[in-house]
Amino acid sequence: MTDNHQYETPAAGTLDWDEPLNRNFERIDTDVEIRDVDADRSNYVAKAGAKFLATDTGNVYIGDGGSWSQLGTIGGSSDTTTVEGSGITSLLLDGFVVAIGRNLSDPQTIDPSGTDTPIQDALDLVAANGGGEVHLPAGVVEETGPIRPYEETQILGLGVEISKVSITDQTADGILFDRDGSVDRVVLDGFALNGPAGTQPTGVAIHHANRDTQDLQVGRLLFWGWNNSVYRVDEGVGPFQCRHDQLTIYECDAGDQDGLFEFRSWYGPANWFGTIAAYPSATVSGQNTTVFFSRGGTQTVDYLTMGGSAGVAVHQTWDSVLEFGNVHWEPTTNPTNPPAIVRLLGHGSAVVDTVKHVTGTADYVYELGYDSYNGRGPGRKILGPYIELGAEADITSNVVNLSAAGDPSQPSLYQGAPEDVTVTHSDGNTGGLRALGTAGTGF
Repeated sequence: MTDNHQYETPAAGTLDWDEPLNRNFERIDTDVEIRDVDADRSNYVAKAGAKFLATDTGNVYIGDGGSWSQLGTIGGSSDTTTVEGSGITSLLLDGFVVAIGRNLSDPQTIDPSGTDTPIQDALDLVAANGGGEVHLPAGVVEETGPIRPYEETQILGLGVEISKVSITDQTADGILFDRDGSVDRVVLDGFALNGPAGTQPTGVAIHHANRDTQDLQVGRLLFWGWNNSVYRVDEGVGPFQCRHDQLTIYECDAGDQDGLFEFRSWYGPANWFGTIAAYPSATVSGQNTTVFFSRGGTQTVDYLTMGGSAGVAVHQTWDSVLEFGNVHWEPTTNPTNPPAIVRLLGHGSAVVDTVKHVTGTADYVYELGYDSYNGRGPGRKILGPYIELGAEADITSNVVNLSAAGDPSQPSLYQGAPEDVTVTHSDGNTGGLRALGTAGTGF
């Protein structure tokens, strides 16, 4: 006998094996669910215990030996109770914010036209009901800001070109992590987060301002219209184990900040970024925008690509630990030439696999320099190859600028020729940087 349905399994050598096999087929004809449209239900024999699922209505029937009796309906019933039978998708297409909470029996809707804080209202609702999801509709949802997530909450859009959140308060942050308790396991995905734009400074798009956010998961987000950093970690705050898949930035001006991405704190391990695509502007500040600035913690970025008024691509100070895959530098509107595409200062370890250069002018590709935060020269850096891809790409001096003596006890390596290195400090050769083009020339 089989374990679940007790079908007969004749032993080898059994005579008349067709008899148990036919009995099995008879039982299978009852056990296997029948699926067809509701109107064709009468085409099937309502054997006792047989099940019929209507694929068009979701109605479920059970056979009693003579007729089909309806047991209930599956699919969409919980979606249809809040607003006159409309499902969640219909509600979103109609412009409602939809809240789904662990302890809510049905989805709840918030009409953005009736409140200045529809997304926060939805977050408050799901947080009071055990956590859950806030779904953003098609179109633009205006929110005063900031939006302050709770633990175990998610904000989910229909796509970055479909669902758009517009922060209306000129000085408000977009999404702010500032609660007294740690805000863990938050998910943000599938929407654009637009700032107020204009000619005045704005808040920060995503701001870690208090406690240590853990396991933040960011899918695909788009940022537009922020005259400030788009991602900032304040000093003394350490988000960790946070994952960001794809972040795209248009028309944001952080020229008078440390960077579009700012890690100001000295700690915060295991933070990962997949792709960062940054196209800042200099409309408000009139300055280049540094794309990624890090003072501490650990950040891994697989792919960093940029255009617009992007100046320095990566600026490392203090004791941050950085690992970058490909850095693709293609600025088009820089007010000035940056001193280097990648600036690595101090003794924090850093790995840059490659730098690809398509347009724009910089003095150097890499600078290894002195860090005034910790009072140390460069150490523990690995510099990958420089690849010049376009006729409009120009480096005015050289590939590597060793502007401070390297630490020989924590040497740095450059995967290129020694003639690519220019020593601009006057402290003598320490051997703290080795160019591997001739298997180890020291500087």
